[in-house]
Amino acid sequence: MPTSACAPATDRRQTTVQPRPEQVRELPYPIAEDYVKDWTSERALVELIANALDEDPDTEVAWSDGVLAIHDQGPGIPRTGLLLGASRKTSQQIGQFGEGKKLAALVLARDPQIGTVQFDTVGYSFTPVLKPSTYLTDVPGLDESHQSLVLHYEYWSTNRQHGTLISVLCSRKVAEEAISRVRYLSNPAYRPPQDHAEIILDGQPGRIFVGGILVSTDTRLAASYDLPLATAKGEQNRDRTIVDGAALETHIRSALAASTDPAVIARFVDRALNGPRLSAAETYFDSVTDFAVRRAFRDHAQTLWNDDEVYHNAAGTVVEDELHLQGRGVTCVTSRLNRHMHGALMRLLGIRPVREAVEHHQRQYPKTQWVKHGDVCAERRRTLDLACAVFRSVFGLDSLGKVRVYREDEASALYCSSGIYQAATDVLGIKESTLDDLDETLRVVFHEGGHRRAAREGNLSSSDRSEGFELAMDTMGGSLLRLLMTSEPHRFPLLDAEAWQHVSLPSGAYLADVSDLHGLRQAQPPITQIRKVKRLEAAPEPRRLLAELSEQRMTAVLEERGLRTAGRAVSTVAWTTSQWRVIVNPNPAGYRRMYGFTCIPDYRKAVALAELLGIHAPVLYLGHIAVEGPLYNVRKGASPANRPWRKPLSTHMPRVISDLRALGGPYAAQADAIEAMSQGRTPYDAEGAWLRPVIELLNAEKQRLNC
Repeated sequence: MPTSACAPATDRRQTTVQPRPEQVRELPYPIAEDYVKDWTSERALVELIANALDEDPDTEVAWSDGVLAIHDQGPGIPRTGLLLGASRKTSQQIGQFGEGKKLAALVLARDPQIGTVQFDTVGYSFTPVLKPSTYLTDVPGLDESHQSLVLHYEYWSTNRQHGTLISVLCSRKVAEEAISRVRYLSNPAYRPPQDHAEIILDGQPGRIFVGGILVSTDTRLAASYDLPLATAKGEQNRDRTIVDGAALETHIRSALAASTDPAVIARFVDRALNGPRLSAAETYFDSVTDFAVRRAFRDHAQTLWNDDEVYHNAAGTVVEDELHLQGRGVTCVTSRLNRHMHGALMRLLGIRPVREAVEHHQRQYPKTQWVKHGDVCAERRRTLDLACAVFRSVFGLDSLGKVRVYREDEASALYCSSGIYQAATDVLGIKESTLDDLDETLRVVFHEGGHRRAAREGNLSSSDRSEGFELAMDTMGGSLLRLLMTSEPHRFPLLDAEAWQHVSLPSGAYLADVSDLHGLRQAQPPITQIRKVKRLEAAPEPRRLLAELSEQRMTAVLEERGLRTAGRAVSTVAWTTSQWRVIVNPNPAGYRRMYGFTCIPDYRKAVALAELLGIHAPVLYLGHIAVEGPLYNVRKGASPANRPWRKPLSTHMPRVISDLRALGGPYAAQADAIEAMSQGRTPYDAEGAWLRPVIELLNAEKQRLNC
């Protein structure tokens, strides 16, 4: 590796300016002394060091006794290397145009603070000097009083066999400044970046390096960057002091968007939230697409706000709501970004907007204005009891669940309805004013009873115009038609004895035991449970086992962390609620949605969720994705013949199998069988017997976790 020092040199190589013979020859260059006015001597020395590093990565740079020595063991400077524009550099080397060494020699020769500059290379030595120009003597035209100086090389023959030594008489300050601009010298372990720019957090921010060589400084930046030579070299101007602005922004944004370094994320999140403002090039949050980076942002959010009650105020637009929430002890976060970028950052951090916080707190209050049963007048209670009795006499005592009366409801105000059915609580509601008309009450009870029936039969959609609701109404209508065909009388079970005191009961009516009805209703499983059971029955066995295991582990996680919902728990590892539902409400094998996603093939996401739940990552991944193996990315209708799994599954499987083997025991025992499955060597069968290795893994995991 290259070395540098500014102490007295002890190396065996000669680091002092060698005397030159009396007889030398000259090689003039028609380059005026004022060319590249912006170059400093430090910049010129960096150019010479870069040229030496191109020839020999182990170049030694040292300052001693007023002389800066740049010594490489390369092949030497060929004669053509003295020509302006001649270059043999590749895309992986720092040089490019064949001008750097000549321009550096010109700048050093014109600086009065710099002494003799001498190049000792294979077969000859030379030193640059400025002399009056003789090129224009015979050119007709006006003569100026000022005589231009141009660059000359004074050169002579030597016996050097290899390498090049450049000796520059200069101050220690100039040498140290030049050396500090070359990362090869300041960091012995330095390796130039290849794919993305390297993000440098230490030292002065705003420095822009290309392949380890400082080219410019921008004080607006929050970090420094080292751009890869292969791409950035062609984006510089000819003297390599500026990188094209648009190209530089692309390099910076792509490097930041790919970085999972916690220190990088911490610096830029802090700048975004607390200032000073980030430059446009470094405002990159909407460019993050990689899951590993999103996961790193969520991890950082946990270090900042280990609290479920954190929300963000987009560009300070909902001040009143924010103050209202802060009064409730809720943390509200803002930033110094524009609205679009602010939203992107908040999504990366897993922080929800203030409006969701307001909606959450509003949901704590009932939106439906329920009426106590005792506050309903006797006439309306009789109407309700009669309508419910008729319905129950036909469809059973448990056909309605709990019936309540309300005055106003958000849904009824929006859709002008006279009744509601709340599947989550199994409550059927009748608007109070509806009870003034028996016919209207019967209609509403029948309609909402149809919604309840559709929901309890496990239909995923039981709303109006849905197939499940139409089927329920058809079935109920058929039952009524069947009753018309029988001559047997039907008794009406009237429930409220107080409402029917001193009133002649309808023919066939009797008073039912309310406690019996309550017991029947309580014995009924909730609607959500019915739907979940039907989904699990349709799911393949590995996904069913995984869903049960994941839910049990999530219950423990919520209790341990004090979180209210699984959605908040999975958001800490960059998962969404929709993705979590895919695990606990699994789809059948081969199920495809027109929009959205039906499975999660990225193993990195499985690792993140597995860490949260305490499940071994390869077991979670295979339990979810193995049933898709022969079907994933296969054209619809194609036979699931024995075939190797396609991308992206095939991309992740080597790591999955490696992790299985590393777990040992019953997990490693199934690794070969899993590998055979992924390579299409396991016979596929529609009954799912080929999935036995995955089922064995899940059973082993349940046993390990005592689930």
